[in-house]
Amino acid sequence: MRTLKFIVNDNIITEDPNCDFTGLFPNSEKKIRAEFAFSHEWDNSIKVVAFWSIMGTEYPPQLLDEENGCMIPEEALSKPAFKLEILGANLKQNIKTKPLTIYQKGGKQ
Repeated sequence: MRTLKFIVNDNIITEDPNCDFTGLFPNSEKKIRAEFAFSHEWDNSIKVVAFWSIMGTEYPPQLLDEENGCMIPEEALSKPAFKLEILGANLKQNIKTKPLTIYQKGGKQ
């Protein structure tokens, strides 16, 4: 199973530069895991990843597991691009990232 890794610094998600995001094609893989490394602002937060199409269709949100990972919904993997955003909550604050768009065009973005 392929894993895409992301870095979350405060409210910004970026692709982990040590992870290969090339070779993504719509419908080429049915199971891809997303894993996230978070800055301290996210400590002790419950985290949920929202996924949707570039046209705004929402896909099932995913609660992050104890390893800060989740499966990317198959519906998102069937389109040329999808967006993701993370929402978190703890006793002190609610926090949310800006959306990140992942393009599935096969080459380097």
